[in-house]
Amino acid sequence: MTERPGPSASAVDLLGTETALPCGRDPQQLLEQVTEHGPVAVDDHQRSCLHCQAALAEFDRLWAPMRAVAADRPQAPPGVLDSVLSSIRGVSEDPEFARLDEGYGHTRISGRVVAAIARHHAARVAGVRGALGRLDRAGHRRGDRDPEFPETSVHSAQPSDMARGPQASAGVAGASTAIAIVLAADYGVDLPALADEVRAAVVAGVRAYTGLEPVSVSVVVDEVLLPRPGEGEPAHSIGS
Repeated sequence: MTERPGPSASAVDLLGTETALPCGRDPQQLLEQVTEHGPVAVDDHQRSCLHCQAALAEFDRLWAPMRAVAADRPQAPPGVLDSVLSSIRGVSEDPEFARLDEGYGHTRISGRVVAAIARHHAARVAGVRGALGRLDRAGHRRGDRDPEFPETSVHSAQPSDMARGPQASAGVAGASTAIAIVLAADYGVDLPALADEVRAAVVAGVRAYTGLEPVSVSVVVDEVLLPRPGEGEPAHSIGS
């Protein structure tokens, strides 16, 4: 008896879960996408959704044994498909938490924890400041424009803003996580180099403290802080 699905059975039929990702997407559709096209065939929503990015990467990792079998022989050995689908079901049924299976049980880590760790390590990079502009879920900026700089989104830097540090959010799935960092930078800093430093610091920190694999770390430089004349302290920021 073969464990390979027949022509009328897809990975979607075999997964059998009704739990949606936090963004509302059906994990069964993401699994079918991975099995048929791979995680690179993303749509517009998935390009910006941390939850989908993490799930696609994790499903691709877990489906790898089936892909290897297909390349090597026509039939999967007994138990391989059941094992793969069982792992994917475990990820799909707990979409708010990462899950690390260990010898005596498993560890669940929320996306909020990953975001807090990412924010901490991003803030330690020289040249990074708190994100003064606020980006909502639709990607629009909130806050009033400074009439002194009508062509840009400019804000007065308050001490409370500076203490807040960069913003971070994270999507998690199994042992994978996708992270987004929004930050302000000191004026004059090499921004691409700064983003690379932030990515490296966040990846290293998240790996060390959680054991998760950051599959994507996007960095948005939302503001550039200008020094206050004569004081050398940031007073205004120019939005990107």
